[in-house]
Amino acid sequence: MNSFFNFLSIVGNKMDTIEAIELIYTIKAWIVLSEEGKLDSSEVVFNQSEMQSMDAEALSHIFDKLAAYHKVFELYTSKSNRIKSIDQNKLRELLHFVKESKDLPRVNDAFYSTKHFVRDYAVSNQIAQLGVKLLNGVSDTIYVPFTNGFAYAYATNKKICAENQITRDALVAELMNIIDCTQIEFHLTNALENPSYIESNKEEQLRQFKLALSFPPFSMRGRIDLSKDKYHRFKVHKGSILDVAHFEHILAQTKGKAVVLMSVGFTYRAGVEEEFRAYLVENNWLEAVIQLPPNLHSATSIETTFFIVNKQKIDHRVQFINLKHEQFFTKEGRQIVFKDIDELVDIYRDRSEIENISTLVEPETIKAFNYSLAIDRYILSSEAKEIEKKLSSYQKIALQDIADIRRSQLFKDEEDGKEVYELSPSDFALAGFTMECGKLKHLGEQSKKYETYKLQPYDILLSSKGTVGKVALIGEIKEPLIASQAIQVIRLKNEGDIKIDAIVLYMFLKSDIGQAMLKQLVAGVAMPQISTKEIKQLEIPLFSTEEKEHIVNNFNKEIKIQEEIEQLKSKIDEIHHNILGEK
Repeated sequence: MNSFFNFLSIVGNKMDTIEAIELIYTIKAWIVLSEEGKLDSSEVVFNQSEMQSMDAEALSHIFDKLAAYHKVFELYTSKSNRIKSIDQNKLRELLHFVKESKDLPRVNDAFYSTKHFVRDYAVSNQIAQLGVKLLNGVSDTIYVPFTNGFAYAYATNKKICAENQITRDALVAELMNIIDCTQIEFHLTNALENPSYIESNKEEQLRQFKLALSFPPFSMRGRIDLSKDKYHRFKVHKGSILDVAHFEHILAQTKGKAVVLMSVGFTYRAGVEEEFRAYLVENNWLEAVIQLPPNLHSATSIETTFFIVNKQKIDHRVQFINLKHEQFFTKEGRQIVFKDIDELVDIYRDRSEIENISTLVEPETIKAFNYSLAIDRYILSSEAKEIEKKLSSYQKIALQDIADIRRSQLFKDEEDGKEVYELSPSDFALAGFTMECGKLKHLGEQSKKYETYKLQPYDILLSSKGTVGKVALIGEIKEPLIASQAIQVIRLKNEGDIKIDAIVLYMFLKSDIGQAMLKQLVAGVAMPQISTKEIKQLEIPLFSTEEKEHIVNNFNKEIKIQEEIEQLKSKIDEIHHNILGEK
């Protein structure tokens, strides 16, 4: 393997790394086809005795001739290549190396997933292998659209029917077929705009596959003219983000099972993605959701989830599998490697229910969670189970039934107008009421918007984006206040003693139980957040009068303790300031 990367440097000063890899593997394909007798003309067959006199111009001329014999050379010569820039000695070394080398990486690995060179996000070998094994279907063909890389072709002996719009993929597919003996039929096209697998003699009907596997790009943007889709694929998709469109195209070409890798965000985001999840569940097509651990992909830290769709599904329940447990993988640096892929697949195939790992969920339960497929909703951690146990004796009520909840909005500083202070989570008091002001802004044209979002005494603030879970209780307001857009404002309805109830809710949300409950609602890794809808549906225990009195007493105790802490800090600061004592 190391010798391969050493030889990249032979041509690397005349062309970039990917061009060098293209040249090396096209030469390898030439040698393989020659040795297998698949080139009819002797003038284009690789001849080892001629290597010593071969120069770059002669090689380029041979490749031009080879383009008439085989698609791989047509694809290579149609690209802008810089063979002629390599001097004769280096070319001779390169030809000899390719001919004699026994340790060239597999084609897909060289182009997409070597540790020395990663061009873009690409599917790793272990994820591709897991995806293929999860298909578990009887068919001699797998349909694979929207995929950057072909690692899955090494995990099956089935024919691959692939289509994508990345030009280089067409060359890589042909090289893999020749060198690695894969069976990839690749069509260079944008499958959303111009799908290539059509039923024969039926121009407006897509070919139906029993098995489909796809690793679509995440959050790709684009526009689709839905009125021009003669295949009637898009039942839910709208907008410029194409995640749902990719998935709907896969559904339209699948009559059996599809395994699709999506970002974790696709399991819980609202809007069109929530509509699509409902569409899958209501049609009883969603068979399983498999949460993968982080750091599986070399070029992205995005956490991912396998969706398994089965149009022949009989059982109406959905299986949820959490593979984030360390018993399933080892760590190599920051990278994660599965210990036993077959063990993971068996959990799915057996429909096993395993504590903390796998469960089967009724569609009514999923509907009650607004069709969220986030794994933590259905596979409860030991911490979550402990919370349920502690709160089991209490009557509970949804937060939206006792309070109005609204996420604050962005206010721009207009540099002139009404002076308003904006609170961020860093301004929250550690105990008691938050009274101090935050960042000063001037609002002119936004004054009307301010009247809608201005804070009132006894509002409870909850940080719900980035730094998630911090809580504040607004006291008597001396200056006009608003909250930053990372904050949800909870305003209790005018029933009972607002001050007492606000203190009780504030203290509950700050408690270990409250924080653990909020933690369960957190979605996202790069930018953790809790949606307004989730906060509204958060079930809060109803406390007795005596319990409320106890909580308020604790509120006052916490204020006193925090004051003592501040005094002690002040004394420590004085020691640091007067290290040598007073003179």
